[in-house]
Amino acid sequence: MGKDSIWKQLEENLKNKLASFEGVAGLSVKSLTGDEALSIKGNEVFPTASTIKIHILTKLFSMEEEGQINLSKRVRFTESMYGSGSGVIHFLENVPEFTILDVAILMMLVSDNTATNFCIDLAGMEDINDLIQDMGLVETKLRRKMMDPAAINRGNENISTPNELVAIMQKLHDGIPSKSVSKQVLRIMSKPKSAYINKAIGSDITIANKPGGMDKVRGDTGIVYLSNNPYAVSIMSNFSMVDSISQENFIIDVIRTIHKSMEILDQTNEFGLGLPKTLPL
Repeated sequence: MGKDSIWKQLEENLKNKLASFEGVAGLSVKSLTGDEALSIKGNEVFPTASTIKIHILTKLFSMEEEGQINLSKRVRFTESMYGSGSGVIHFLENVPEFTILDVAILMMLVSDNTATNFCIDLAGMEDINDLIQDMGLVETKLRRKMMDPAAINRGNENISTPNELVAIMQKLHDGIPSKSVSKQVLRIMSKPKSAYINKAIGSDITIANKPGGMDKVRGDTGIVYLSNNPYAVSIMSNFSMVDSISQENFIIDVIRTIHKSMEILDQTNEFGLGLPKTLPL
């Protein structure tokens, strides 16, 4: 059928793009309304960078649902709590105070590492990994807090695969670990942000995603909410031999290629005919 041809054509285009990348890249794409999917190096393990924060956020909302924490509780951040790397909390003056929910939002929207490390301490690294395993994600592991040079040098890295990141997005879309938790996680992930998927697609379509980036590593994972053909996508890269801007532009280009095919499938019937925008009277 025509749809199969579009998926095969897309796969060939993506293989060529990934083969031309100066480094290693893998991806996974899955329709959320059918069984169509493709992956290239989809089972290869990559560093997650900040995409692991999806799993941390899921654990926090699960804990609130179970009555273990109250996300409206306020927390004051002293200098001893500050982390390094991305974020804003450690640049603020005086003693900032936020609700736990706002801390989690900072973790997701600006990838704040101080916020992330607080959330890891609150949820517990072992308990976060238990949730990850309970969701059937065998390769995904949270092994260190954010920007821990000693752990990085030991190879104690946070890891996942493109297929497992798409899998958690599909589970959240399907209401796992619960409808309430999934709804809240996707709501936070859908807030506007400057990320690769957003830059590739624009602001007219709702996108629930979390990007990540470290030295020689980039990635983005999320759901693109097309009207008729919503899809989950994850792109991960490592061992980059190009500068960060070139690496980011590569990911944006790959996402645009994926979205072009997904948008065509969204706008056509099974025979490839464009769907009318309004039904005739």
